[in-house]
Amino acid sequence: MKLLSLLILTPFIALAHGEDKEGPHGGHIRMPGAFHTELMLDEKQDAHIFLLDMEFKYPTVKNSKIEVSAVNGKDKVDFKCSVMGGNHFHCAPTKKYPLKGELKVKAVRDGAVGNEVSYKLPLPKLAEEKPSSAHDHH
Repeated sequence: MKLLSLLILTPFIALAHGEDKEGPHGGHIRMPGAFHTELMLDEKQDAHIFLLDMEFKYPTVKNSKIEVSAVNGKDKVDFKCSVMGGNHFHCAPTKKYPLKGELKVKAVRDGAVGNEVSYKLPLPKLAEEKPSSAHDHH
């Protein structure tokens, strides 16, 4: 019975941790442990990942590392990650990958090891996603 309750409540627990809302940098949030990961894909389908504290703040790359792969059935594409802008990781796929399946992320934030998290591809729309206002001034 406890297992059944856990299975039923797990999606609600995830949503309570902000996984249904846009992160502070406009990305998708997951909670691998005592920190959050925030993922965005750019126009080349490269991943940009911020390692945030429990309050979705203070991205850091210090004493941190990240591993990313795209998995679709038996197909797997690894990403090569490096620090970008001093506050997040830029991860480029080693070859082109289909935007379906999921992105798997293993992260260590400032020495804290997180569990592997996955992001379903294509990335869904976020609850607080706003339309781009870049062209509103025309």
